[in-house]
Amino acid sequence: MILSMSGQAWLFLSTVLVGAAIGLLYDAFRIFRRTAPHRSLAVQLEDLLFWLAATGLTFYYMLHRNSGEIRPFVLLGVAIGLVLYFATISRLVLTVFVAVVEYVKKVVAAVIGILLIPLRFAANLLKPPVTFALQSTRKQANKVKRYSRNKMRRAVRNWGIMRKKT
Repeated sequence: MILSMSGQAWLFLSTVLVGAAIGLLYDAFRIFRRTAPHRSLAVQLEDLLFWLAATGLTFYYMLHRNSGEIRPFVLLGVAIGLVLYFATISRLVLTVFVAVVEYVKKVVAAVIGILLIPLRFAANLLKPPVTFALQSTRKQANKVKRYSRNKMRRAVRNWGIMRKKT
């Protein structure tokens, strides 16, 4: 496919935007990592997922916008878009979205705490009778244990006496 100079310029500028979109996607993964720390295996799997998504996005864009032709200026545009994104607004995006996610986590925790108030109230009401029932059950179990131990000792003793007599 033959592109005019203006078509090539628009293609280059749009690939710069694709590069910035890939940078934004990577920042989404970084925000997730900062707000929900996890192990290195999960981080490696996330990186693999990111690169698959970035490659897929670039390939999809080149297939539909550039008829699948790989042109050096297209790859250069993606790289420039990534560099521009990380040099300009990446730090701002990270700080703002990490703060927003942390705030949302606090709000959700507060809402869950409020919703659990009736359950805590019911648990506090049920605690004394349940504790009493468990203590009395424990006492009964200890009595049964003592009784069975005494019976067993008596049976063993009687068995020994009967063996001596025979």
